[in-house]
Amino acid sequence: MRVNAKVLYIFALPAVAVFVIVLVIGLLIWWPLALLSLPLAALAVWWMYRRSDEALLNSLNARGLGQTEGQRVTSTVENLSLASGIAQPEVMVIDTPACNVAVISGRQDTLVVTTGLLETLNLLEMEGVVAHALSKLSTGAMKYGTLAASAKPFITNGQIETARRWGIAEAGVVTYDISGVGLTRYPPGLRSALEQMAGVSTEIPGAQALGDAWFVPPTADKADIGHRIEVLGEL
Repeated sequence: MRVNAKVLYIFALPAVAVFVIVLVIGLLIWWPLALLSLPLAALAVWWMYRRSDEALLNSLNARGLGQTEGQRVTSTVENLSLASGIAQPEVMVIDTPACNVAVISGRQDTLVVTTGLLETLNLLEMEGVVAHALSKLSTGAMKYGTLAASAKPFITNGQIETARRWGIAEAGVVTYDISGVGLTRYPPGLRSALEQMAGVSTEIPGAQALGDAWFVPPTADKADIGHRIEVLGEL
C-alpha cells in the first residue's frame, strides 16, 4: 500500500513522539543522537505500518485454519475471488462461539472468521457473508481502519474514528450487503445469514478496535440487523 497523506495522518502522533524523545535525549546526553531523531521517527512509522495486520491478528488471537475445519469457507473464498476478480485474501479463525467475520487489510488482506460462524452457517449463507467481506476489501479503503486499529495505543480516538470513516461507505454496511449480493446473485443467502446472527451472539473480545470491519459491527443492535434484512428482502 502506498504511504500517502492519510497514512501519515494516522501515524503522526507516534512519529512526533519518537522525534521529540530522541531529540531531547540527544540534546541532554549525547548530541550526535539528536541527528538521528528524524530517521528514527521515520523508522518507527515504517515499523508500525509493516506490522499493522500482524498486530491486529495477534490481539484477536487469530490462528490458521485446520486442515478440515476451514474447507468450506476456504473454497467459498477461492471461488468468489476468482469469479469477481478480487484478490484472494488469507483466511484465519478465532476460537469463539460468537458468529462473526472481519476484514483486515494491512500488508495482506485477511478474512478473520469465528468458529461460531463456521459451525452455524450453511453454504449459501457462508457465500453471502464472504461476498460481503470481499466487497469491503475490493474498495481498498478498509486499509486505513486496519492501520488505525493497530496503532490504537499510540493515537487518539479522533484519529481512529476518522480512519474508520475513510473506509465505510455513506450508507454503511448496507452498501456492502448490496455489493455482496451482486457477486452471489442470491439475496436470500445473505439475508438468512443475518437472520441467524440476529439470534446468536456476535460479540468478540477486542472487536471494538476494528469497528465496521466486522460483518456485524460491535455497535450494531437488533434493529440494525433487522434493517439490513429488510433491505435484502426488497432485492
